[in-house]
Amino acid sequence: MEVSTPGIQRQNIAARIDRLPLSREIWSILFLAGLSWLLESYDIGIIGTVLPTITKRFHLDTFTVGWLATASTLGIVVAILPAGWLTDRIGRKYMLALGTAWYAFFSLLCAFIPNIPLLLLLRFVAGFGMGAIFPIPYAMAAEFTPGHKRGLMTGILDSFLSVGYFAAPLLGFLANSWFTSGQSWRFLFLLGGLPLLYVPALLKWMPESPRWLQIRGRNSEADGIVHHLETSIEQRLQKPLPMPRSSVVASSEESASPLAFLRRPYLKRTLMMWVSFACILFIFYAIQTYTPTVLVKQGYGLDNAFLYTSFIVIASIPGKYAVAYTLERWGRKKTLIVFTLIAAVSAIGFGFSHSVLLSLAFGALMSFFGIGVDPGIKIYGAEQYPTSIRALGISGFECVGRLFGGALAPFIMAFIIAGGGIAGSYIFLATVALVGVLAVAFLGHETRGKTLEQAVIIEDKRRIA
Repeated sequence: MEVSTPGIQRQNIAARIDRLPLSREIWSILFLAGLSWLLESYDIGIIGTVLPTITKRFHLDTFTVGWLATASTLGIVVAILPAGWLTDRIGRKYMLALGTAWYAFFSLLCAFIPNIPLLLLLRFVAGFGMGAIFPIPYAMAAEFTPGHKRGLMTGILDSFLSVGYFAAPLLGFLANSWFTSGQSWRFLFLLGGLPLLYVPALLKWMPESPRWLQIRGRNSEADGIVHHLETSIEQRLQKPLPMPRSSVVASSEESASPLAFLRRPYLKRTLMMWVSFACILFIFYAIQTYTPTVLVKQGYGLDNAFLYTSFIVIASIPGKYAVAYTLERWGRKKTLIVFTLIAAVSAIGFGFSHSVLLSLAFGALMSFFGIGVDPGIKIYGAEQYPTSIRALGISGFECVGRLFGGALAPFIMAFIIAGGGIAGSYIFLATVALVGVLAVAFLGHETRGKTLEQAVIIEDKRRIA
């Protein structure tokens, strides 16, 4: 069969990608990115799982517990902005492989530590690799997926994170059955080194983003990747793809400045994303890091706390699929506002629960809506910036979000919980979530159904009009 793609090879890369169907070729690329997130999310979830055991074994005070809970997040904060800048320079693929190898190596070393100060140091350094990875899968999802399917694909892709977060407490429960308390937490860190085996697969099968290649002037490489996708799809479907529609052409001159996301027309978007992402992300950290500790304090026992946490976290997976649907039906802003508001109310209910049934019910609702909304805010953030600074812009709100929502707020929450204020700590969580809602409501603009290139210039068109 003669395919139609050679005649359109010199047309705009973005337009050619945007008319591709969600074929198995696209799914396989995003599966590789999603698997990277799954492996990383297990490593992030480890600390919440091992924290009750380590606290008891090493007789840790509240201050040290707070540092352990946030050490890797602080590493992420330190590394994520320079890693984002580097991702826009060397490419998405190689930074994804480098970050995976980095955090997995240092997680493996955590299994052999003799004391807490060394564990703190290794968790902090492991965070450098996690910070390098975080922005890449949803940048890849945005750059490989047609505009009307970006929300759907990011929701599905983000569900890989929940699988890893679910696996951490579940494996913690199993490890407690298989090993002594002095060995179980080391076994969990040992598993954190397994992603080292995944790096060769990334290097072999993950293609580079054609949109990124084009704005870097590597047009023949970009054309080769898109042409391969077009040819494979047309041969399998036994019919030609539709002709590409006209599209805003990506330019290598869009902006290469490291501070471009702090200048017009991106400053308002950046402010909105810094505030909203930090507030929404705090819901995730509260659930993932402190749920086992809170359940133990409520008298459910360590093994039951792990099982209940697994149930609560797994509720986020259907939540992410629900978001994938509503992002394309309701739009980005409405989805973010509704889901976050319900999560805030559920957090208050969880904080005041005094029975297993109520704790599980409110915890599952908080997870469904509060963690479930994560792909919405992530793809919304990826749509705020052009390809030349997309990874940098994403890294900017990831950096601020994880500093305030992932480090500072959970650190404060550790002291609130330690003081006996479980209910107060979840009122604090709900209040932070509401601030995120207000940021999206008053500073955000809708991007549903737009190509990446159109989404970037919406604000400029409004100002001109």
